[in-house]
Amino acid sequence: MNALFVTKVLVSALAIAVATELAKKDVFWGAVLIALPLASILAMSWLYVETRDDALVTRFARDVLALLPVTLLFFAPFLLEPRTRLGFLPNLLIGTALLGIGVWGMRRVL
Repeated sequence: MNALFVTKVLVSALAIAVATELAKKDVFWGAVLIALPLASILAMSWLYVETRDDALVTRFARDVLALLPVTLLFFAPFLLEPRTRLGFLPNLLIGTALLGIGVWGMRRVL
């Protein structure tokens, strides 16, 4: 394992840890932090640092943008939680399944 990989893991994990700690204190600001495209920012930054390939990063960003609407499917069960009262784990599983179906469909289109 090289130093860059360890750095990527630590910085990425720190971003998630900060967001969850913030959400414990104030859900709104935790959500704001997560709503930022942190994963995309980090992934694009690491991809560029490792490859210095502008075209590759641009293609990556384009594909992320194309998939953004599909990722919203994941949140649908949580938005319906007050009516369904399924709880966290079932909503997580249903949201993940919806996301998988959406990504599968987009892959067939793209």
